[in-house]
Amino acid sequence: MSEAAPITRSADVLIIGGGMAACWAAIMAAQAGADVLLVDKGFVGTSGVTATGGPNHWWVAPEPGRREAAIEERYARSFGLAERAWMARIIDESWRALPQLAGYYPFAGDGKGGTFYSGVRGPEYMRALRRFAQDAGVTILDHHPALELLLHADGSVAGAAGYARLKQQAWTVRAGAVVIATGGCAF
Repeated sequence: MSEAAPITRSADVLIIGGGMAACWAAIMAAQAGADVLLVDKGFVGTSGVTATGGPNHWWVAPEPGRREAAIEERYARSFGLAERAWMARIIDESWRALPQLAGYYPFAGDGKGGTFYSGVRGPEYMRALRRFAQDAGVTILDHHPALELLLHADGSVAGAAGYARLKQQAWTVRAGAVVIATGGCAF
């Protein structure tokens, strides 16, 4: 029996990974108007460290001096490995993005009449991110581990190739941008 012909696709943005960072990257790219393809070695919604635990998002209100103080406190613990501008961007993005998930995830109340966005339960959160990504127009290919990056002649990344485990087919995706979101990190 011969192996099936390789699956060949294209996308504006290819996201490799299936956890929280991969899902949010895919959602943001799709919301910006890109044709987005997300590939994961497992099943998006149960993949990654978030699915087995639960993250706390850096949720800091945009009140005068509050975000700056939060950044300085975290920077002091970073041994010089953090970037203040990047931390400010994370705080801004979290503040803007998390409320969009309210229709998909049952956030708890904060005890003051508002919503507690910071802490989430991993399994429910990942399932919510999967639905949110699909509704945003992201194409998700589960059980499609990426095995290599494809390069243009000048050495820039042109996409990726891998193997569709359930279909037992090689796959290739050419993309204008590739985001590798395959492992947890912190500040």
